Amino acid sequence: MTENFAVRVRSAMMVVTIVTLWCATLASPARSEVSFVREIAPILLKRCVGCHGDKANLGGYRAHTFQYLMKNGASGAAIIKPAKPEESELYQRIISKVESLRMPKSDDALSAVQVSLVRRWIAEGAKFDGKDPAASLKSLMGPREHPLAPTVYRVATPIMALAFAPGGEEVAIGGYNEVTLWNCRTGALRRRFQRLPQRIQAIAYSKDGKSMLVAGGVPGEYGELSRIDLSTGNRAGVLDTFPDIALSAAFNTEGDRIVAGAADGSVRVYDARTGETRWASRVHSDWVTSVSFSADGQFVASASRDMTVKVYEAATGALYTTYNGHSRQIGKYQGQAPVYAVQFASDSPLAYSAGGGKWVQIWDPTQAKAESGDAGDMEERFAKEGKTRYIPTGFTRETFALTVRDGQVFAASADGVVKQFDVASLAEIRSYKAGSEWLYSIDYDPVSKRVAVGSYDGVVYIWNSVTGAPLATFRAEPGRSTVSK
Repeated sequence: MTENFAVRVRSAMMVVTIVTLWCATLASPARSEVSFVREIAPILLKRCVGCHGDKANLGGYRAHTFQYLMKNGASGAAIIKPAKPEESELYQRIISKVESLRMPKSDDALSAVQVSLVRRWIAEGAKFDGKDPAASLKSLMGPREHPLAPTVYRVATPIMALAFAPGGEEVAIGGYNEVTLWNCRTGALRRRFQRLPQRIQAIAYSKDGKSMLVAGGVPGEYGELSRIDLSTGNRAGVLDTFPDIALSAAFNTEGDRIVAGAADGSVRVYDARTGETRWASRVHSDWVTSVSFSADGQFVASASRDMTVKVYEAATGALYTTYNGHSRQIGKYQGQAPVYAVQFASDSPLAYSAGGGKWVQIWDPTQAKAESGDAGDMEERFAKEGKTRYIPTGFTRETFALTVRDGQVFAASADGVVKQFDVASLAEIRSYKAGSEWLYSIDYDPVSKRVAVGSYDGVVYIWNSVTGAPLATFRAEPGRSTVSK
């Protein structure tokens, strides 16, 4: 009796266990398929694209886009055979025990988890779950979550971007994973807008003063264009991401369009209300360092290290003309120089551009197009006919930033000097000495008549542009700010 009872108990417990496991299996969700965008692309980007990317293509194979990843290798053999991981060259290479064959070459092998993900993804059909198979893997992964900025800055952060708040009483400064807001009179820190890209390259206030446009990222890795809701201080949304750092951004005069340029050579225009991309162009062969809308909204201009300024039709993105004034030597006007800054005047169709040469060049896009017959003599004809005007800056090094307002041009240089010129006469009004460090950013406020610049060593300088008197000098470094009026 006792033995039979024990047998019945064990049998009952086994049945309960089996039923419990069966029910648990029914209740638990099925294992989801491996996501190429979320799980495979990050592995490829970190471990493969360095040798098999858009620039380096060892073995004649590229993997920087899904489209290229799925192409056959140089031998003609399929690198990936959907649903057949054991017959896929990619899988065989990452599990190979032969050092000369295993990928990544001359580096640590993929982890067991990563290998398993790749195998599962291929076995499930090597599916693509992104929007555009031709898009770079970097751009597929979307916006990043950024860390908080350091409580105290232990080293100076170069000020690549600054902008006056409407009215000129406060100035926004690009920091480390943040934008900081400072009182222009006292140099006191007012607010910190955090969880932004590591480096901030451009700042622009919206026309209504309720939001702020921020461009930045990580060089060679990630770019982001986002907006800050100034009522909350939080990132309101990410307009776009780029495969390289975003270097420039601006609103148009009406405030309903936004343009951005990045180190991947791209220029993109957006609807400021909806965030929709209106058009994108990539005709530059190097970094896009500066962008600007014409006052009438007809054109967009983009400056580049490729020594040109491109002008587009703002509505469509069609290339209107290329200004080559910085790419040739014309008499005493030094050429063959990268262009770091371009800005349209607020009251005329003229564009102002500067960079590696010792001149600010003033030109009209319409005239540039009319004169652009033969590129070989275009700039000589411009100079002779007076179509292009030149302001000699007197700088010994590069002009990194400029702003044009109220019939004046303000240019900031690597000499640590700011110069103010009269547009009508091209004469120098005054010079401002900011120190010995390079000056990367500049802004002018037409209400307060103040001009501010940011330097490599994290110092901000503010002057009265009418009298030339210094108003404030401070280090834009939270936790260790030093102020002098």
